[in-house]
Amino acid sequence: MLFRLSRVESGVRALQELESATIDERTLELTDRFLPGVLGGRRLIATFDPNRRPRADEVVVIYGNYPLVFDSVVINNPIKRHLADFWKFEHDAVEYDERWDGVDHIFVINSRDRPDRWDGVVRELGTARAPLHRLTRIEAVKLEPSDVRPGLSRQARGQLGAVRAHRAALAEAAARSSATALVLEDDFCFTSDLEQHLDDLRTFLARRYDYTVCLIATCRDGATLPMDDLLARSFQECTGAAGYLVSEEGITALLDIFADASHRLEQTGDIDSFAVDRCWSVLQPPGTFLVFRRKFGFQVSSFSDLEQTIARYLD
Repeated sequence: MLFRLSRVESGVRALQELESATIDERTLELTDRFLPGVLGGRRLIATFDPNRRPRADEVVVIYGNYPLVFDSVVINNPIKRHLADFWKFEHDAVEYDERWDGVDHIFVINSRDRPDRWDGVVRELGTARAPLHRLTRIEAVKLEPSDVRPGLSRQARGQLGAVRAHRAALAEAAARSSATALVLEDDFCFTSDLEQHLDDLRTFLARRYDYTVCLIATCRDGATLPMDDLLARSFQECTGAAGYLVSEEGITALLDIFADASHRLEQTGDIDSFAVDRCWSVLQPPGTFLVFRRKFGFQVSSFSDLEQTIARYLD
């Protein structure tokens, strides 16, 4: 009522009584609506820097790995919120690490029944101070026996779903006219050398390599040939598809490759040839299928829906 009557200072004083109360999701649901009144014409800034302090014309929301506490309530400045809340507010500006400049969009493939993995990969990207306002979730494709030809194995169905989900991510990248896109599976995690990886990302983007795909994570097996101080050329039969940068040219090529692989995989069940991380090997011979010599990350240890067990490859 106080905020509706433009009695903002009185409203803020009233909400300060919450400092000694229990803060839960319902508390935030009831108080987030007062943010426009609290702003009072100031700009709302999103940041991942825990040391960011607001200027006179700003209200700052620091997104990170935070619990529900009084600092989460919108009368604070800065406000501290869990990364999962990033999409609850409309920000005037999002401050991210400038080393991400040049990555037009980030796509994460995630199943709606694995919100834990979505939460985890968003936390990874937040720690990397990535531009979350350029992040799009792509629904994972899960195929039942009735969705495909009779007799197709469970493993082949899983790989077929993966091919179709990765193709959906690239179709969205094409629709957004992305010159450089990053595609991640939802079990991706960065290594502890994050600052080095961000430096490598900036160097990669600045050098403007002629490439189709550049893996930021890959399997340990198979041939890779050093190219320079930053990259190698991959000639691996199986690479993994946990994370990769793809150029505009690569997006166009992979849309056709994945469409063909989807058809052939359903017809033959041949996962050794047409799985998502094998079929794209047709791009390797020209030497534009690249991999970072310092892998950015790998698949985090977690329960695998496909394998029905804890997967810990450290690959």
